[in-house]
Amino acid sequence: MKNVITKTISAIIEIGRGMSTIMKHFFRKPITLEYPEKKPELNGRFRGRLALLTDKDGSDVCIGCKTCAKVCPCTDLIQIETSKNPETKKLNVDRFTIDIGRCIFCGNCTDVCPVTAIVSTEQFELADYSRESLVLDKKGLTLSPEESEQVRDKKERERK
Repeated sequence: MKNVITKTISAIIEIGRGMSTIMKHFFRKPITLEYPEKKPELNGRFRGRLALLTDKDGSDVCIGCKTCAKVCPCTDLIQIETSKNPETKKLNVDRFTIDIGRCIFCGNCTDVCPVTAIVSTEQFELADYSRESLVLDKKGLTLSPEESEQVRDKKERERK
């Protein structure tokens, strides 16, 4: 009998604690977003889809040093093929692919790039129906000169 009374009292106390929590939150403004209609405000350091920047004339910023591929914790995630230009004796990036489906968005590749050619964008809606479509090539990664300038301006404002 004593056990039933203590269980009943304990249950009433727990119900009271739950109701007090409900009453604390009852008069607060809700924080839930109606996602497809309202997009969340992202932090300035958010790491979304990776992209390659271009110069104002549309040429690639990437110098083909492959530092991003070396520092990536996921092996063979970033694949870069280069060839030497006989006239300028500089490397041309022939092939640049990133498998976004395997990327952990650590940001190492963007941090070590000596010319800031690869950046993280604010794009976070990356779901797709096939794994093959998540492998982005140079064309799918490269931003237009206007988009590249916007990204550079935003990064510069964040540093200040």
